[in-house]
This record gives sequence, C-alpha cells and structure tokens, in this order.
Amino acid sequence: LNGQVDPATGLDYIARGVNANSTPSYEVQYNRRLARQNQILAVLRQGMVVDEGSLNIGVYPLPYTLGGARKSFDGATGVAVPDDSTQKVYLDASNVLQLAASFPGNVTTYLPLATVVASGGSLSITDERASALFTV
Repeated sequence: LNGQVDPATGLDYIARGVNANSTPSYEVQYNRRLARQNQILAVLRQGMVVDEGSLNIGVYPLPYTLGGARKSFDGATGVAVPDDSTQKVYLDASNVLQLAASFPGNVTTYLPLATVVASGGSLSITDERASALFTV
C-alpha cells in the first residue's frame, strides 16, 4: 500500500519513508488524509441520533427529500426522552422532529431516524436511517 491510492475511497496511503523533512511533511500528509476522511464520514453522520446523556438525544443536521420536496433539518440538541419508554424518532412532513411510540403508518409522510429505548436512566439507540437510504 506504500504510496498507493485506495480505490474505494480515493484516499492516499502515506508512502514509506515520509518524515518531518519530506515535502510535504508526514504531518501535512497525515492531516490532509484525515481531513478528506472526515469529509467522507460527515456524510454518514447526517441525521444521526446520538445520546447526549441525562436521557437526552441530539440529531445531526440533514438535507433530505420527502414526498418529492427537498428539505433541510438544522439538527437538534437536548431532546428529552422519557425514561422506561421506547420512542421512534423521525422527521414529519412539516420538517419537525417527532418522538412517538410508533412510526406513522404511511411511509411516504416521514423520514425514520432511530428507535430509542430508555431504561433505568440510560439510552440505547438503534439507527433506522438505512430503512430510507435506498428508497425511490
């Protein structure tokens, strides 16, 4: 892999022998690779529901299409989840973050994000974004 480009990601492997005196230096090459890697990973975090502690969740910002309309969700933080409950987290047709006992019946009216189980003061989050990832 010495100095090659990974075909799946387009990321360079740093060549053997690169050091602080190289041009560009090892540090510069390493940081460039991390920056490119972070750009790739940022796309995967869009709309992700995360545990913020104290029975609160946050949701990363997300551009999406629902019912043929392009929308953009700005993200959320500090959303309280009732303890000892299971909540479905989704964006509704009005672009509002919802927590409910179940997803709506009509799959064309919402964007599923996660299932959150709160039990004994802690959260378990199951990512549901993949169920909408390859929908036409």
